[in-house]
Amino acid sequence: MAQLNILVVDDAAFIRDLVKKAVRDTYPAAGIHEAIDGRKAIGIMNGANINLVLCDWEMPEVSGIEVLQWMRADERYKNVPFMMITSRGERDHVIKAVQAGVSEYIGKPFTRDNFVAKLSKLVFKHHNIRPGGAKSQASTNDSASLLTGGSAPVTKPAADLGGASVLMGGAAAAPAAQEAPAKPAVKARGVASVRFGSGGQAKLVIKDINLQELIGVFRRDGSLPALLEPAVLDIVDQESGDVARINGYVRMMQAQEPHPSAETIQMIIRYVDDDEEKLATLSRFIARVR
Repeated sequence: MAQLNILVVDDAAFIRDLVKKAVRDTYPAAGIHEAIDGRKAIGIMNGANINLVLCDWEMPEVSGIEVLQWMRADERYKNVPFMMITSRGERDHVIKAVQAGVSEYIGKPFTRDNFVAKLSKLVFKHHNIRPGGAKSQASTNDSASLLTGGSAPVTKPAADLGGASVLMGGAAAAPAAQEAPAKPAVKARGVASVRFGSGGQAKLVIKDINLQELIGVFRRDGSLPALLEPAVLDIVDQESGDVARINGYVRMMQAQEPHPSAETIQMIIRYVDDDEEKLATLSRFIARVR
């Protein structure tokens, strides 16, 4: 059987590394290629036989949707499975991806188990390979309906060490030392919406913000996200209406009341995006509120 070659495309190195780890854990014998943008992804596909593409949507120069359109117009890649990985989960974006020929679509942030389930179904449907690399004799009918959320092949879940499940890495080891958080501002500087990989969400009152991270507080409602858990921030510039949709992770949490049932939590979200357009929107917001 020919080697399964998988291409991972994302301009954020943090996301690429986590996706590659999940792929490597699920398909140890697969060849893994990576690209930091769509232009480099097309260059790799012109020089190698790629069997599956896992690609971000929003990237500089050539976007994920442009890579998908190029593939569907090229005889070599018109039937190669393509998973769109993006923080843009709006209905019109999903429809646009489906019309362009996407095979699977997953929104950021997401859990490792969710990603692996979708990846496993996609690989089984198109290449008849189970996690671990074994060729299966089973019918591919049970992996249909990828875009409508059919049941996934059973995979062994990552160990749960206090809920510290990271985007692609299963249980996360605690950092050796906590960095001291930036000194919070005295007054609020706005509000940001945040979605966590575990499915929760919150409204953060921004206490301080820069081009590396955001410090905010929120009212606890149910379970808390885990340290290092992936998150997507929506930061809206109220003057221009522009939205900086930033991918990041939970770097620190601290209760604001001195008891275990504290309701007010301070959180630091560290960004992992390198997209120039997002950072430009973020810079304008910072200049206005600081």
